[in-house]
Amino acid sequence: MNQLDKNIAVNLKRIRKSKNMSLDMLSEKTGVSKSMLGQIERGESNPTVATIAKIVDGIKVSFEDLIYPKTENVEIIDNQKLPIYKSEEGSYQVRSIFPYDRHHRFEMYETQIEPGESCDKFISDTGLYIMVLQGVLTLVTENGTYEVGADHAIKIDAGSWHKYCNNSSRPLVMNIFAAYEMTGVC
Repeated sequence: MNQLDKNIAVNLKRIRKSKNMSLDMLSEKTGVSKSMLGQIERGESNPTVATIAKIVDGIKVSFEDLIYPKTENVEIIDNQKLPIYKSEEGSYQVRSIFPYDRHHRFEMYETQIEPGESCDKFISDTGLYIMVLQGVLTLVTENGTYEVGADHAIKIDAGSWHKYCNNSSRPLVMNIFAAYEMTGVC
């Protein structure tokens, strides 16, 4: 059984039980036979797209609710165990705390810039929210230069050119939250 079939098996059973439905009731709502639903829940069958469509339509859940693994309500992230991307010259490093998530349309990462160094120029297609944790950020934008100290934050609108600089004598550490615009939503 592949991972997708496992996800469907676990999610179908969890969703059915959360709705207090028997296999008979599920079969009646979806038009899929009780024996097929049982095989799917036990991971003995890999359902076709048409069967999955009948199930999600019948029990009124999204396709994603059925095929993706359920995430925990609470997740603790240990920053020390997260991979770090370091620039070639070693002037800055980035650690992705919360990678891009298509459901919530954001990402959050920690950036550290060494004294006297800067990150390359960026044009962002997202709104950025930056919280300085340590040091002083010198943010250069089309509209001017801004100094942002520890325990302060700054917002940059999508589409703005900007550059992160550390003109101080100690490392600059900041958390950057990127919020992606919703497109094609009615």
